[in-house]
Amino acid sequence: MIIVFTAAAAYFCGKVYIFLWNRKKVLTTAPSGFGMLLPLFVVTFMPVTHSGWAVSLVSILIIFIAGLIYWLDDLLHLPPWIRILISFSSGALLFLTASPETFFTPFELVVLSITFGIFSICLANVINFYDGSDLNLATMVFLTGIILLFFSDMSHSKFENIGAVMVGFSIGFGWINRIPLSLYLGDSGAFVLALLFTLFLINYVLDLSYIPAELMLVLALPIFDVFYVLLIRLYYKHDLLSRNYLHLYQRIRIRFGGFVHLMPQFINVGAILLLAGWIESTNISRFWALLFSSLAFTPIFYLACRILLVERNYFFGDGESNQL
Repeated sequence: MIIVFTAAAAYFCGKVYIFLWNRKKVLTTAPSGFGMLLPLFVVTFMPVTHSGWAVSLVSILIIFIAGLIYWLDDLLHLPPWIRILISFSSGALLFLTASPETFFTPFELVVLSITFGIFSICLANVINFYDGSDLNLATMVFLTGIILLFFSDMSHSKFENIGAVMVGFSIGFGWINRIPLSLYLGDSGAFVLALLFTLFLINYVLDLSYIPAELMLVLALPIFDVFYVLLIRLYYKHDLLSRNYLHLYQRIRIRFGGFVHLMPQFINVGAILLLAGWIESTNISRFWALLFSSLAFTPIFYLACRILLVERNYFFGDGESNQL
């Protein structure tokens, strides 16, 4: 029921957002930044009687407020140092508020706050690179919600309802986003998704609530892709702040069109789950089976996709500087 209501509300709000965006003549770009509303949907549709609600509510409100501040980047294009400061502060604050009863020494608090702040910065940039094609980020939100729904321990987790909201949100938003230049989650949407993953990691590391380790699979391909493209850009001495079209999904979209660029993400997650299941049968824990499967399968699968689906001069190159 939550999925249906969220999907309908996301679609309706998306249409209203487009209407309001297009009324502002100064905003000539495609409507962007809709992802900023995801935490608001979580707050609205998560049942208030849910166990652990008070802790969840504080964290989700932090994400919403931080996303709202970051939304200015979709409107005004904030300087990089301000975006980094917002990302770092939000990650550190999520850690400090998520563990009020956990005992840490002052030194441990500082180290862990810095660690989660840096994680938030890195992940926000990784996910932001994936808001370049229709349904790309919607797929990440959808897969995250599905994993929270089907792999959570319902008796110990307080995040399964967030999963339902994320699935519904991705469906409602995705129905609009499937049309080119219609509506995007934007930098603020990528940032909000990164903060949600930061919150999941904090709960997993501190064992505050059951978080399925399968969530790492959603990030496996995007992280490796961003790392691979970063190597290309460093090798060819690109300006790292400039726009590029070297990512796997971008090259596939340019070459084949349609939604073929979404297939690698689904295939990678499904294949790792199967491989991890086989490894787990050898009495290895689920976490290590998933981690080993991700590290072993994702690079091989990624390189195979670049060989089979990407133009030859883009396998490890920018298509121009590397031409003979």
